[in-house]
Amino acid sequence: TDVCESADWYNSKFIVSMAANMNMTRTPDVHFIAEARTEGTKFVVLSPDFSQIAKYCDEWIPLQAGQDTALWMAANHVILKEYYIDRQVPYFIDYVKRYT
Repeated sequence: TDVCESADWYNSKFIVSMAANMNMTRTPDVHFIAEARTEGTKFVVLSPDFSQIAKYCDEWIPLQAGQDTALWMAANHVILKEYYIDRQVPYFIDYVKRYT
């Protein structure tokens, strides 16, 4: 949440908040998440505590210290396996051959 424009949240279909309590730290911006949710956006919170923002999410994942990296590595594994290994995309194959 530290580099994107908050208004872009309204255009999102899936938002993940990782260990950030936006009700406290981004009070003027958090309404964009509420507005996006009314349009069907799914909102997931990754945080060890059930914070103010977690009570409004669709899914709360209570990660403990050190588990966040493992979760994102697993997510990347699923994305790469399902979209680039199981389904061969010529653009991706060309990119990998050229740059790795």
